Amino acid sequence: MVDFIQSFGLLFLLVVTLSFFVKLFRQPIIIGYVLAGLIFNLYLVHGNFDSEQIILLSELGITFLLFLMGLEFDLKSLKYLGKDILISTSLQTLAFFGIGYLFGILFGFSPIMSIYLAIIFMFSSTLLVAKWLEDKKETTTLHGKITLGSLIIQDLFAIIALTVLNVVKEKSLVTILLVPVKGAVLIFLGVLLARYILNRPLRFSSKYPELLFIFSLGICFLFVVISPLLGYSGTIGAFIAGVTLANTIYKSDILHRLKPLIIFFNMLFFVGLGFQIDVNLDRSFFFLMFLLVAVGLVVKPVIIYFTLKRRGYDLKSAYLSSIHLAQFSEFGIIIVAQGVFSGTVGGEMTSLAILAVIFSMVLSSYLIKYDAFFFSRCEHILQILDRFFSRTRKTHSTAIERGANILFFGYYDLSKELYAKFETMGKKVVVVENDPENIELLRKENISYLYNSVSNPEFFAHFHCEEAELVVSSILDLEENKNIITHVKKLNPKAVLIVTAKNVRDSLALYDAAADYVIYPLSINEQHVSVLLEDYATDVNKVIEKKIMEITRLKERERKQKEVLEKTAFLDIDRFVEQTLLRDPIKMIKETLRRKK
Repeated sequence: MVDFIQSFGLLFLLVVTLSFFVKLFRQPIIIGYVLAGLIFNLYLVHGNFDSEQIILLSELGITFLLFLMGLEFDLKSLKYLGKDILISTSLQTLAFFGIGYLFGILFGFSPIMSIYLAIIFMFSSTLLVAKWLEDKKETTTLHGKITLGSLIIQDLFAIIALTVLNVVKEKSLVTILLVPVKGAVLIFLGVLLARYILNRPLRFSSKYPELLFIFSLGICFLFVVISPLLGYSGTIGAFIAGVTLANTIYKSDILHRLKPLIIFFNMLFFVGLGFQIDVNLDRSFFFLMFLLVAVGLVVKPVIIYFTLKRRGYDLKSAYLSSIHLAQFSEFGIIIVAQGVFSGTVGGEMTSLAILAVIFSMVLSSYLIKYDAFFFSRCEHILQILDRFFSRTRKTHSTAIERGANILFFGYYDLSKELYAKFETMGKKVVVVENDPENIELLRKENISYLYNSVSNPEFFAHFHCEEAELVVSSILDLEENKNIITHVKKLNPKAVLIVTAKNVRDSLALYDAAADYVIYPLSINEQHVSVLLEDYATDVNKVIEKKIMEITRLKERERKQKEVLEKTAFLDIDRFVEQTLLRDPIKMIKETLRRKK
């Protein structure tokens, strides 16, 4: 026992050391975990460490990882994605599965092994991509929204894949047909707990941090125990448990209490994967692995780019989104690991999955880091290919009409009163936008718009701003803002130019480029807080008035988004669920009794 604890301490120190090195190169920390397990198993064990214990703990790590995903998964976010992202991601996923499966068959894998290989190929890394977008402050850009939306849908597909693979093992047709029914029962149980049962015990538990910690874990293991009884794996149960707790008002408290423990077991999961990598495989295996990574890094971006272009997205946004989603996902490792634990596939598939995901993440990180450089090199080729895509979005014109007094690059949610004021003043407003969802909002508000992108090389050839008095850009890209400044100042030096920057360096660069004013969101927030504090010190009623105005503005924004979604997107997820499984059971019973009377 003492030897195990000492060996585990040495392993943990190795994890810490490698994690530091990995983060210095801005790579996902899970690479450090896997490398620590691999190095420890190869060079530091010396036969006196029971690696089986770590592997058993790593199985528990999968359960906690899915539980954490459930806690952080927001079902309501699905209804804000829009049909374009949903359709394009679905098409991409099907294409990736087909290519991955064909790759496996061509290289002599069995059908079931080829399916697992296809699953590795299907998904992109949420951990890696979300962190890069956050670091580069691109979460609010169009390609950032597309990428994050695609990742949300992919995560949902991954849960479905995990469920389907669990069902495939069943041999009875009746059992297979009953699986969706049992799944509905499991979901119904989660909704019942979230809406009618958990709130009171959670309210009491929230007074005692230790009790809240234990109670939340109890809900997790409740579903882990129930799920196998209904034909599902414990990991699926853990995910549903997480979603159940996420739909209570205590989500943040639970996440805050449990996250350190979950991160620890997640670490053990990936360390355990390092223990399972077989380095004695022959050269053909490594050739196959590198070929799979190469095919993924080339084919995945191509398919993503073409599907996004077919849905009407502009050239640059489609390209950047495709580059961000080029790698394989940690979810592929999880699904393969589940297959190994269940005995469906052999250990060599684990080695293939782990190494392919790690190498794809490392290489993809540099593609993301230097995405602007790669775009500048590929732009000419993409422009040639772009001629084969017909316009899928109608615009008022192919160029900005002469006579526009106020130009907005990017949609600003300005109030109707302000637009009405512009019209009263005799000012013509035109918005240049490349986000299809914002186009629908502009169309609904009857605001003149042009569906186009500054990155389009033909845009400035038909650019007219001779009568523009004010030009405002919400675009965060430095080079695109510089292009706007150059062309506006060339055609109309008297126009006032207001642009947006994502950091201090870009702000100064834009001032050097002759911008009249630069909006730096962080600086604006600091000024806003300063004004609020000043109002609070002088008259608290001013703060209350601003609060009411802000709530009204946000509700109006949400109302407009919902109206557009009802017209353009699929059925609202909330209404869909309420119309099927999640109808209030108490109301249903009351209605039945009333009818009998």
